[in-house]
Amino acid sequence: MVKINDFSDVSVNESLPWDMVEDLCIYMKNDQGFYRSNLYPALLKVQETVKNGGKYSKKEMLPVVEKAIVNYIQKFNIKKRPEELMQDNEKMECINRILNDEMENFRKGMY
Repeated sequence: MVKINDFSDVSVNESLPWDMVEDLCIYMKNDQGFYRSNLYPALLKVQETVKNGGKYSKKEMLPVVEKAIVNYIQKFNIKKRPEELMQDNEKMECINRILNDEMENFRKGMY
């Protein structure tokens, strides 16, 4: 029987040596392909909803974050499954950081 550890020195259960929430937020904003096709349209929707007097639920951005996790794993060859990389509370923290970082742009109507 072959174990996954036979192919790598890094344990699958080992935590990553960086702040995953921060790194994913940076990835989502700086990867041009992901930003243009996923994050920017989601931010447009936030701006439009708020502009029209509606209330935006942060949970609506969960699919964007979950897609970012899959892309991140593939791009950086992370040896974890998407559901192992981040807990739900970390996903919501990522959403909060992105929305807080973009708050001034929302006020200016940049989306």
